[in-house]
Amino acid sequence: MAVEDSASGPKIGFFGPMKDLSSAQYDVEILPTGQIRARIEHAPMAGVTPQMMRWWFEHIDEFTHYNGVGFDGPLVQHYRLWHPYDHIRVNWSKRVCDAEGRLAPGSIIEIEENLGGVAPVRAKARVLRFDDSAFNFAMRPHGPLEVGVLLHEYAETREGCSFYTEMLVGFEQPLVRNLLNPWVRRLLGGVEFIETWILHNIEESGETEKFVPKLYAHALEGAEGTSGA
Repeated sequence: MAVEDSASGPKIGFFGPMKDLSSAQYDVEILPTGQIRARIEHAPMAGVTPQMMRWWFEHIDEFTHYNGVGFDGPLVQHYRLWHPYDHIRVNWSKRVCDAEGRLAPGSIIEIEENLGGVAPVRAKARVLRFDDSAFNFAMRPHGPLEVGVLLHEYAETREGCSFYTEMLVGFEQPLVRNLLNPWVRRLLGGVEFIETWILHNIEESGETEKFVPKLYAHALEGAEGTSGA
């Protein structure tokens, strides 16, 4: 597999050096169906809980003044803090709530980012599962056609919150996979795109422990929660 870190070393994010490939275990494979599957087992996130991860994804489109020290910095979208190089904006364009008022399956999120500065992503995704254990969605890179799924699973451990990510691209059904899977791979950029996404995902996920607990605690105090600029 040809995934490589930058020759100049790890990127410097808002909160210092970002994690590199060596911090996680990952693999990419083309399945007999023609689907592409990528799996990442991230290093445990110190000081993070599954409840924080659910809160984070629910509020990922909001804004904060957090600057790494206090809440008196310039206004920035939460999403930008996760990856200041690749992330542009994110928006919950459709909110479906459960009986407790929490975001639920059927919600739609819109994503704008440039992976590694070379792979533009302008896509929507439909939430399939959203709770204290998982945030999973179907990917819609162009229009309403769902060409794959992205799974996020998190759990409490002694070392911190575990975080597993899996991307599955293409169709499994025999009648459509031979026809559509080659087209889907070309549409997304094939294995090369997946490899770029792996490094991006490791970098962004590694930032979580550096600021999400601070945002979460501040929100619980009732001082944060700006829903727009």
